[in-house]
Amino acid sequence: MAIITSIGTKNYKNLTDHIKFKNLNIFIGSNGSGKSNLINCLKFLKNACTTLTDPVREVSGLQDAISQLGGSKILDNTVVSPAHISFEYEFLQLTQLPDNQPVKLFLKILIDKLSITSTLTEEHLSCDKGQERPFFYYKFHENEVGKGLISIYDEIQQKTHFEKLDNIPNNILGINSIPDLLEDTYFTPKNTTVYEVRREILDVIGNWQFYNANNMDLNQIRNAEPKMGRSDIYLSSSGENLSLVLDNLIQQSIDFEESINEAIKAILPNTRKIRTNRIGQYSLTIEWYFEGINEPFYLREMSDGTVRMLCWAVVLHSPKLPSLIVIDEPELGLHVAWMRVLATWIKKASLKTQVFVTTHSPDLLDHLTDCLDNVICFSSQDKIHFSTHQLSPELLQDKLEEGWELGDLYRVGDPDIGGWPW
Repeated sequence: MAIITSIGTKNYKNLTDHIKFKNLNIFIGSNGSGKSNLINCLKFLKNACTTLTDPVREVSGLQDAISQLGGSKILDNTVVSPAHISFEYEFLQLTQLPDNQPVKLFLKILIDKLSITSTLTEEHLSCDKGQERPFFYYKFHENEVGKGLISIYDEIQQKTHFEKLDNIPNNILGINSIPDLLEDTYFTPKNTTVYEVRREILDVIGNWQFYNANNMDLNQIRNAEPKMGRSDIYLSSSGENLSLVLDNLIQQSIDFEESINEAIKAILPNTRKIRTNRIGQYSLTIEWYFEGINEPFYLREMSDGTVRMLCWAVVLHSPKLPSLIVIDEPELGLHVAWMRVLATWIKKASLKTQVFVTTHSPDLLDHLTDCLDNVICFSSQDKIHFSTHQLSPELLQDKLEEGWELGDLYRVGDPDIGGWPW
């Protein structure tokens, strides 16, 4: 499945960097250093691609996504309004490009704080084929709002050329509107080179899953009794569908029940079995059995940390992993002894999909010392803006040879690591 390999921004809040990603990405840095802003760039793209226009409120999916991102407040405070904000997202491993070429989606939005408006003024999807100028699949609004170009393949001449498009809406993403735009042309999806690529990118983005330990409602998770019949395979951001997701995954994968039980035994060795059970005719709950005890325990009887670890176990051991898992501060409320287990789960999941994790926990970082190449540190550039640097074994070689762990260096505020507020 395609992965996102970089994000670049301009004039967006306090970020001034072009950040490259791998399958596993660990973000560290002080509060307010831009980690959440980076994740919000990803949420914004997902919302803009998947949120439908609301005719009642007369708000488009793109406008709603900008509003959720922060509206006019997303403009860098040091930049005079009105001004443009730009986002560039790069993707790799698309099946439509067998030679594994990167594809870039570029968005340019005009932000006017005085009138509190935002307008898409440029969008293009491009593929760099090593030419002097990138070969683009489409480019909208660049010279004139509502107009653009799209690449068309001529089967007879076996060449790609560009055709003009008019009446392109600038309040929704072009990557969403292309099927509607093609209806009024003689172009077909078959000879429109961007068609299958944009559909694959939309599928990947729509599959991204975001979790913030601070936002998970433990009381709701404990007391929820979701109805059977829904097809949920991903834990919701609040976690209230935990028993439904667990039940659906067990039904779909013959090995998942054993996998999740083995995972939980790593934190509570006296666990005998975790299973879902029906309540009444349509609802579900989770039963937790321990060695030597015949009666089950229920989530409302389990500690906060235990419930959180069950959530992370289901997310990270799922046989139906999303294209991207983003977890903010997974260490919240967990015993220090469980950090080794959590780190192992995170690394294992990253072998099968892309994982982003933000953390302030040196105890978790201790168990990620073998992943220094995957750690990105956010640090102050001028006390207003923040940039990033990637750690590496070479950077810390002398200290590693002395026996330091990554978390140890983070605890003492080692300057090579950074991530401290002073």
